[in-house]
Amino acid sequence: MKLKFNANQEFQLKAIKNVVDLFDGIGEYHTQFSLGSEISPNLPEGEDLDEDFLKDNLQFVQEEFDMEMDARDTPTMKIGVSNSLEKERGQMLEGVSNDIYEYPSFSIEMETGTGKTYVYLRTIHELNQKYGFNKYVIVVPSIAIFQGVKKSWEITQNHFKTIYGNDYCALRAYDSGRIQEVKTFATAKNIEILLITMAAFNSVSNNLYKPTDKLPGELLPYEYIQQTRPIVILDEPQNMSSQKSKDALRTLKPLLSLRYSATHKETPNLVYRLTPVEAFRRNLVKRIQVVGVEQRELGGKIPISLKKVSGTGRSAKVTLATYTSKNGIQKIEEVILKTGDDLFSKTHLEEHRGMTVHNIGSAKGEEFVEFENGTVLNAFGGDGISKPDIFRYQIRETLSQHIAHQKRVERHGVKVLSLFFIDKVKNFVGTAEGEGIIKKIFIEEFNAVKDKLDKFKDKDPEEVQASYFASYRNKPKGGEEETVYIDKEATNDKQRKAEKRQFELIMKKKEELLSFDNEVCFIFAHSALKEGWDNPNVFQICTLNQTVSATKKRQEIGRGLRLAVNQKGERLHDDQVNILTVIANESYESFANTLQQEYIEQEGEAPPKPKPKRAAAKRQDKFYTSEDFKDFWSKLTLKSNYKINVDSDILLAEIKEKFKDKKNNTFPVPKVVISKGNFVITTFTYRIKSFEEDNTAIVSIVKEDTKGNRINLGGDLFDGGMKISEGDDLERLLKEPKLRGFKVNSIEPNKSNPDIEFKNGFKVSKFKPETYNVSDNRDVQSKDSKSGLTKFPVFNVVNKLEKATSLTKETCFKILKAVPHDEQPKLFRNPEGFTNKLIEITKNALAIHVAENIEFELSQDMKQDDLEELFPKKVNYVQTEIVDSTEHGLYDATQKDSDIEEVFVSSKLETDNNVEFFFKFPSKYKIDFPKIIGNYNPDWGVIRKDNNGVKVQLVRETKGTREIENLRFVHEINKVKVAMKHFKALGIDYDVIKGDEPKWYTNKQH
Repeated sequence: MKLKFNANQEFQLKAIKNVVDLFDGIGEYHTQFSLGSEISPNLPEGEDLDEDFLKDNLQFVQEEFDMEMDARDTPTMKIGVSNSLEKERGQMLEGVSNDIYEYPSFSIEMETGTGKTYVYLRTIHELNQKYGFNKYVIVVPSIAIFQGVKKSWEITQNHFKTIYGNDYCALRAYDSGRIQEVKTFATAKNIEILLITMAAFNSVSNNLYKPTDKLPGELLPYEYIQQTRPIVILDEPQNMSSQKSKDALRTLKPLLSLRYSATHKETPNLVYRLTPVEAFRRNLVKRIQVVGVEQRELGGKIPISLKKVSGTGRSAKVTLATYTSKNGIQKIEEVILKTGDDLFSKTHLEEHRGMTVHNIGSAKGEEFVEFENGTVLNAFGGDGISKPDIFRYQIRETLSQHIAHQKRVERHGVKVLSLFFIDKVKNFVGTAEGEGIIKKIFIEEFNAVKDKLDKFKDKDPEEVQASYFASYRNKPKGGEEETVYIDKEATNDKQRKAEKRQFELIMKKKEELLSFDNEVCFIFAHSALKEGWDNPNVFQICTLNQTVSATKKRQEIGRGLRLAVNQKGERLHDDQVNILTVIANESYESFANTLQQEYIEQEGEAPPKPKPKRAAAKRQDKFYTSEDFKDFWSKLTLKSNYKINVDSDILLAEIKEKFKDKKNNTFPVPKVVISKGNFVITTFTYRIKSFEEDNTAIVSIVKEDTKGNRINLGGDLFDGGMKISEGDDLERLLKEPKLRGFKVNSIEPNKSNPDIEFKNGFKVSKFKPETYNVSDNRDVQSKDSKSGLTKFPVFNVVNKLEKATSLTKETCFKILKAVPHDEQPKLFRNPEGFTNKLIEITKNALAIHVAENIEFELSQDMKQDDLEELFPKKVNYVQTEIVDSTEHGLYDATQKDSDIEEVFVSSKLETDNNVEFFFKFPSKYKIDFPKIIGNYNPDWGVIRKDNNGVKVQLVRETKGTREIENLRFVHEINKVKVAMKHFKALGIDYDVIKGDEPKWYTNKQH
């Protein structure tokens, strides 16, 4: 099969034209043919590209591109106009030259799967045809991309000959063993392309900088390249951004560089942009759906999985397999642990409190991490997780999706491929004792379903799968020769050569895999295929590895984004064919949110984080320096000692009662949950059409998603616009939940750059449309299964319960025995989850028991609080979160945490003439209660005169109810009950109030 290429794709032609137009007006330079070894450069010695000329052309290209994007209503694609021409300037590689060199760089941003390599190879032909430029160096960061570019060159040669009629174009894959080819590259008069990895010239020890008999004469190998004044093309420049790499690039003395990537870190002199979201909208890549496979119901505990142990055994990388929230986006967390580390200090999650690393190491070749509480993690799970179970469900789901999609696309002449990224090579290839767990599961699952597809019925699993793992033979001292598989990036020549062999193999088979004549449909890889290789007919990507980085997720998905081809090598543009399914080892929501956030960030700068207006609250020293405040505070700093009387028989009876509550206290059985949904990003584009005299504005809001749906939310009013005023809530007005937070904060038409600002900090100016991107998880479907899950060895539950609660071993044993008989077998299915639930139930009962039975007595010890730190002269609060308190407040403005508090301050404390003064307890003020109850921060301190004129010291908790048992959380009830006893011992009137009752100062306890 030969892949066919479309020479007329508008988005590719635009990317090429924008680069070519940078040099418009310089004319054409052709070298004269001569005998001998005269070097043929891009420009004659002494001639340079004028900086002002390049800057003017750059600005023209950028302006023209942005105008076109405005016309298309795709402002996220705009690139802006540069004020100056950015240059790469600095020293060349140390040890080669001390000279300073500079050259301009131009950036081209294109989403993976849209033909980035094709674009720059064709750009080479265009630049040669129009200007005579004939010397190019393509620099790549890895062997994988090196082999990928070679393959792209091979399969596009005939295509380019058809367009340009040029038989004199050579690509030379740099090999230090054939160093003499740099001279051929330098002296040839036709188009010459040198393909080289960064590792081949980023060190003075590289052969490129050494004299050699293969190149007699005065010039060293790198000097031949220098004298061609090459145009350097950087493929994935974000992976070559170190200072050493930049120095090496300058040593080539480029005329200029062209930077091509989908994930730039920086974009100097940006001339073209095709964003990921736009690529989806235009159907230039496959649509994505995500199937998430995760293990749930582990007793409320955050499961942890071991990723790897360092070679020295001093540290381990672990992944939190459920998710914590960060900036509103859920992400998997990854931490490095060392012996003695407290996991809680790393994650700040209550579930990890008390989990201290006891030992890290390897036993019988298996890595492990052991915690002091008895939890052990290893390659196949631990802490309630069974990796083999997750593997099985992912492989089963991949096979199901593969078979269904092959049936769907068979009539189009499309062969379906599935790609598996595995966690460890050993888990596939196995050991001398047998097959690896992943291969074993694949064989079992394939044999179970192969009858569902005619082409699989008579096939063995070995016939339909291929694995690509770089390996080499190694013979340790005194041992037998063995095969070593590379689980991570190559670090020496032996490993790099092994990688090269493996990449050459998969690249050669790229087109062969597309044919029905080739039986291989399932491809297993470790890290080898994360970049450089892709295949248009990869329709399923199964991530059996744990990918935390959103960028790595995009790299892996990029292997299957390209549009599918049929048996004739023709691209298909059918939406029902071009669907890429990612089978991830995490929930759909987690995977999709992380991925979508990465795509959204690639759209350009996100709207600035809200910067709410702040106002200063000033301390009123007439209250602060008063004797009443000093006396009150001296009492508040007194400590009270407590005694806890635990009656184990009563406590046991209370725990047994809790066991009867099946709704809230059922012991968990782990289950695998499979969730499925479409990958969709919705974009809202805001434009200001006009400002009106009544301080309103007419705006246009267009909603568009990556499914191709587009709607003008304002309807036809005012020519596609809608009228908005300050205070308007777009979520409510347009009945659009995704616009939550878009409440108009201000409309300012009289500024030099008139704008509208929303409460969430998003701002739209008169002269610049803005976009807002949001994820879409509406179509998520879930199913779960409890079958086939592994049983785990049971550890000492009594010891863990004793350590967590400080109860006696005898009491803990009685509690375990009291677990209902129908719940006890769950201990063997899920020991971690069972134990965590048992601890939770016991702690809740114990906290209630302590709150009821604790006793306080006054102490003369005082808390050592810094009063000036607790009550500084001035405090800055968010302006919308304060209420005026000039009459009686310790500060002239007081922070409110709720509407209840605002009512309490404004209509009670400030209007009650019997109130002398009041203050809100600072958050740093904490009262030490037993650990099972937790430290306590009260709400309000008040000095008020009673009906007899006697000043009474009051502490009030505003909870919206006077009934303690009606509080929402049990731990709140416990704290309030303990606080009542504490303040009673201090002789301070304490109560819980609604906050709006007339006699809030009357204690209902009296």
